[in-house]
Amino acid sequence: MTAPVPAPRQATAGADRYPDDVKNMLTVGLARACRYAGTRPDCQVLAVVRYGQLALCAHCDRRRSTLGKGTQPVALPDPSALLQIAAARHACQQAETGLRNAVAAARQAGHPWSAVAAILGATRQAAQQRFARTAGHR
Repeated sequence: MTAPVPAPRQATAGADRYPDDVKNMLTVGLARACRYAGTRPDCQVLAVVRYGQLALCAHCDRRRSTLGKGTQPVALPDPSALLQIAAARHACQQAETGLRNAVAAARQAGHPWSAVAAILGATRQAAQQRFARTAGHR
């Protein structure tokens, strides 16, 4: 389940108020905005169910009273799965940056490519090809 996020009512209006991952999902059509996004502080922004044209997040769906009554609910794909992918991608990018910085520091400290490669479980040539530009050494 996604954390509550303040957001405008329209998916594209004021999109700069969304976190980047939510904004991207809404603007490319991977998710729909909840009817109450931006009007309820506890709204989760990304819809998980639809009643006709009315889309609601899980929290707003639990709170609804007569809105959408008599209309069969249609479950939408859970947007939290895509947010998990985005979070994992971000973590990978952060780890790659950390690894590149660590290799550069090891090379600046005078460690040979063979030592870097041994730690990485790679060949000297593979380590050098992957990190030489970042480390500033060949």
